[in-house]
Amino acid sequence: MKFLADRNLGKLTKWLRILGYDAVIWHGEIGRSFLREGARQGRVVLTRRRDMAERNYLGTMLVIYGDKMPQQLTEVIGAYSLDVNTAHILTICLHCNETLRSISRTDVEDRVPPYVFQTQQKFRICTNCGQIFWAGTHRDNVCSYLRQHNLIDHP
Repeated sequence: MKFLADRNLGKLTKWLRILGYDAVIWHGEIGRSFLREGARQGRVVLTRRRDMAERNYLGTMLVIYGDKMPQQLTEVIGAYSLDVNTAHILTICLHCNETLRSISRTDVEDRVPPYVFQTQQKFRICTNCGQIFWAGTHRDNVCSYLRQHNLIDHP
């Protein structure tokens, strides 16, 4: 499932990416062009603008009512029965929205801090921006946050 979110949902967009979902932010005006682009790309349109629900739109749209990101994420997960699978966490570049691919340790030795190279075994790279990712404590922190907000039951 792919998402197009209005610019008021930046944190939600980031968390959808963290969970492994293709999610982009629309920086233009929230109106017909926003809806047309969502339909053209086959994306679920996410917006905070309640008046958008009154628009005649043939695509899929969800008006987000929650003010805080955990509530917003719960709304999206519930509305589309999203699979919050820990195996998919941090598999999308948080900057580019591209799927990360595995890269060997030897290929990143000169591109990551020495401590990271010594303590981590698995690395991923964004084929678009070239950023290197590793689990570190980020994955544990993400899982802890999701458990704290009752979005997952296990690590």
